[in-house]
Amino acid sequence: METWYYDAIFDNNYDVVSLVNVFHLGVFSFAITSLFIYKDTKLIKNLRSRSPYKCFYGSEEIPLIKINDRSVINGYVDKPMENWIYEIKRGDSQQGIDLKFIKTAKAWKGKTFLGDWLVIPRFKVKGTIYLDGNSISVSGEGYHDHNNYPIYAPLVNKGYHFGKIPFDTMNITWANVTKNRRKKQLLIVLNKDNKYVSIDSDDIRFTVERQVEDHDKIIPTIWRLNVENDFLYLDIKIESLHFHYIHIPAVNYWRHHVRNIGEISIDDVSRKID
Repeated sequence: METWYYDAIFDNNYDVVSLVNVFHLGVFSFAITSLFIYKDTKLIKNLRSRSPYKCFYGSEEIPLIKINDRSVINGYVDKPMENWIYEIKRGDSQQGIDLKFIKTAKAWKGKTFLGDWLVIPRFKVKGTIYLDGNSISVSGEGYHDHNNYPIYAPLVNKGYHFGKIPFDTMNITWANVTKNRRKKQLLIVLNKDNKYVSIDSDDIRFTVERQVEDHDKIIPTIWRLNVENDFLYLDIKIESLHFHYIHIPAVNYWRHHVRNIGEISIDDVSRKID
């Protein structure tokens, strides 16, 4: 299973998520494309479609994804500025998006119990959202990750949480992957000054402080993330403001809009986060 995930939060209180999921199942392979549009953290538009694998094209040379011969992801280098730019297009002028993601932070790769994980944690984003035939100009900040893991991985792992905490010009990406009751994988990567630092998992504490029931499952809605070492002190409460359920084959998935509240200290320079 392979996933291309992009999200963006805009200055006018809109935000979007664009997903491409490809399921490699031999002759039964297929692709699902999803677009979620939010206003004031609440879902207002949901566009999803399923296509046979023969309608999917993914370049092995450049970031280029096409569905039915139409580009949905097109990445290239803007030569005058040497910036990586990703054009994300979904839907049409009635319902859809036409966005440019301009990379502003260093990418990194990781490996979890699920599989491979490539993250570009911050972008400048600008473009247009189309809602009911109306065009809305937007600008803001974005995030991208690309996951590749065996189709059986969600079945042999209990679950995972992941999120991001952008602040100033920096970003924290975090994940908690649970294989079973005995095996958990904690991951935090800090992007700063066009570099990234991976935090030792022994220095990370991740706890769930509140849970609720949804779709016959118990899901967390308040987490706490703590780190304390010679370089970084972190104490963040992550509180879900709104969430919604997304069904993906073999996966139960909830997407949360959260508020990050707490304190971070890097090299003895402290900042409040809210």
